[in-house]
Amino acid sequence: MKPFLTGLAGTATAVALALAAVTLAGPQSSVPALAQSSEWAGKTLTVGIHNRTPWAYRDKDNNVVGIHPDVIRAAFAPLGITKFDFVVSDFGAMIPGLLANRFDIVASGVAITPARCEQILFGEPDVAVGDSLLVPKGNPLKLHSYEDIAKNPSVRLAGGRGSENTKNALAAGIPESQISLFPNNEAAVSAILAGRADVTTLSVPSAIGVIEEQKVAGIERALPFKGLIKSNGQPARLYTGTVFPKTSAKLRDAYNAELAKLRADGRLVKIMEKYNFAAEDDAGSITTAQICSGNG
Repeated sequence: MKPFLTGLAGTATAVALALAAVTLAGPQSSVPALAQSSEWAGKTLTVGIHNRTPWAYRDKDNNVVGIHPDVIRAAFAPLGITKFDFVVSDFGAMIPGLLANRFDIVASGVAITPARCEQILFGEPDVAVGDSLLVPKGNPLKLHSYEDIAKNPSVRLAGGRGSENTKNALAAGIPESQISLFPNNEAAVSAILAGRADVTTLSVPSAIGVIEEQKVAGIERALPFKGLIKSNGQPARLYTGTVFPKTSAKLRDAYNAELAKLRADGRLVKIMEKYNFAAEDDAGSITTAQICSGNG
């Protein structure tokens, strides 16, 4: 399906005239909110996704689910957009696809970065992607921060070789003597299950994948969790957002207004919890402008 946004420029004048006609016809009881965005109402958005839990993926019944499809469905519904054509793409091909007009938006776990902000528009951040700890069920050592690990020399941390999470653990003060390095997440988790490690550090989505997609029993996230705090006082986290082309600033702004409502009334957190994110994974008050300027 051809993305509809590429044709909006040609209809903008007609929409404006239609709205003007309503105004000139005389006093109205009210103009429905949907009429204010009639250039979008009833249209189908073509959405790029990369088929990965918990972001955006097809379930066993071939339905598109995940935190970002649910967020955009909730945010766009008040704008009259209720139909979506989800197109699976490699992660690295999603932004090029957007730039080539193959998608109207991308909603699939894309982190907001200054470099990407030069090419595209991001909605306001929805999820904060930070580090997390996986521990045995019940969290017997009561580990809720890197500091907890550092102050107990007997705790054994399983880290991914070369991973950002392990680098953050070291930067937070955990000595190398407490860290064993493993080639991948599966090996680190296996070390906990075998009693060769007490805890492992993974990104939040990776931790959710271990618990939900891989169905590893006997493991849980240590919540709450405090990770590395950077020199600017911000947590060492990435922030995700819905991606728009530069030509879609008006739609992006309308989406942001609805996203703010989802956050304010608690619906965003409910969507997050559905996919095993915690309330602390909400991006909160940080803005896309801050992140794009390198102050995230």
